[in-house]
Amino acid sequence: GVSAYKNESLRLKYADKDIRDLAASLRSVYGSARFRSLVLVNEEVTADAADKATLFLSQAHPEDVVILAIAGHGVHDSDAAATYYYLTHDTDVANLASSAMNFEKVESILQGIAPRRKLFLMDTCESGEADPSVETSYYDKAKSIGAAARTTRAIAVTKKKSSAGRSAFLRADRFIYNDLMRRSGAIVLSSCRGSEFSYEHDSIRNGYFTRSVIEALSGKADADRNGSVSVSELRNFVSDDVAKKTEGLQHPTIDRDNVNMRLALPYARP
Repeated sequence: GVSAYKNESLRLKYADKDIRDLAASLRSVYGSARFRSLVLVNEEVTADAADKATLFLSQAHPEDVVILAIAGHGVHDSDAAATYYYLTHDTDVANLASSAMNFEKVESILQGIAPRRKLFLMDTCESGEADPSVETSYYDKAKSIGAAARTTRAIAVTKKKSSAGRSAFLRADRFIYNDLMRRSGAIVLSSCRGSEFSYEHDSIRNGYFTRSVIEALSGKADADRNGSVSVSELRNFVSDDVAKKTEGLQHPTIDRDNVNMRLALPYARP
């Protein structure tokens, strides 16, 4: 998770805290004997962060559950394919290809590892490209409820619009990592639809999405009270909770292809 970027104009407040809080919450549920984590934040999130994560996960066993979470800025490049990048601490927004993390590199973390049950949580701005015709209204409504969008106009200025290859990314329910993540077999839960932004708020000191995931995995999403949170319960709780708290500005989305994967996470009852 990255909040403190080398480029000060990209600074966020709570993306790094999101990852720390998620790891701390899961550790409190499972205990040190069952839960292991690699937490990389701010200046630790560089071009080799994916390699560090891959090395860490090489120790995992087939029966383990892997959760990969990222938080911070994401942006589409101005190339015809609208290549999506996760912005590392030292990203140069004018030269994304050589300084940011191509999303195929993020995907590679979940490929070739032993565990079959994999959950990817993505709390980044622009997990799909916002339609310019509605972008201003998003900012205005967010301001009215005191929420901060996880995007910046500094990034928007660097993205020259290209007519080629863009239409698919402007569909509200299209998220760019869908095709990529199918190859890794992971369940992918994104913080917003393709036409929306992700938001954070001082009142919760987190992104809305990550805070909702933490609450869901602590047991609030266990609708049938069987002691575990299923994928559908996670999706339903987080989708409803985030949409309600953002007054309809943000709608988390799940990869439809993997929604039926059996992955239930037990939690510790209070």
